[in-house]
Amino acid sequence: MVDAKLRLAVITDGNGPQGLAAAELTTRTIWSRISEIAHITSANETESRLLEAVELAAQTCINELSMTSTAESAIVWINRGVIAWVTAGHCAIATNTDNWKIQMNKSLSLPVLAGQNFILCSEGISAIYRDKDKLPVNDSGNHYDTPESAEQPRLEAFAQQAAATYDGDDRSAILIRLDKSDITAGEPHEIELFENYNKEYSFPLWAPLAAAAGIAASGLFAVFKLKKHLPRINLNGK
Repeated sequence: MVDAKLRLAVITDGNGPQGLAAAELTTRTIWSRISEIAHITSANETESRLLEAVELAAQTCINELSMTSTAESAIVWINRGVIAWVTAGHCAIATNTDNWKIQMNKSLSLPVLAGQNFILCSEGISAIYRDKDKLPVNDSGNHYDTPESAEQPRLEAFAQQAAATYDGDDRSAILIRLDKSDITAGEPHEIELFENYNKEYSFPLWAPLAAAAGIAASGLFAVFKLKKHLPRINLNGK
């Protein structure tokens, strides 16, 4: 699953008699949770919130599938200048900044840099190269300015090598290439009142609402106090 707007990518392997249902439920739960909290998650919280979503997905599988089936995942989420990733089970992640070393059962967050490349892979691929400790990716450098069509032969060669070694049907991979737009992904937008003075006269969208809420609360308090001290008037003249 890839959600370009959320900058979220998930690969999930299901195990057990309801493996497909476990994989779908896990992916849907992670996506749903990140969708709910993305707009209020700070950069420093990105990794911990992603871990919470993964734990929620695991618990949801237990509750709905009665522990008969489980799922393993590799997830990447880019939010406000931070890229966080989580691997659980036999799914793995590798990155060009770490010489494509296979990472399993780990979580990590890093600053986003244009030119970073990540590969998320299922058990069918990680099992092949686990003993070799890294993926055999012929990486000649940063590819953020390389057309996707130029990457296709490299990816096909990688897939063919995996197929020659492992005949299972769970050979799935996602290549993520970061560019400059990923550095500011997820950052809240501001309203600029005056173009020439945007540093002095810009404020978050929620600021007017907060100010209005404060004024309304003060008004209610003033009315309450006035009502408390008004003289009583008897309409019957007594």
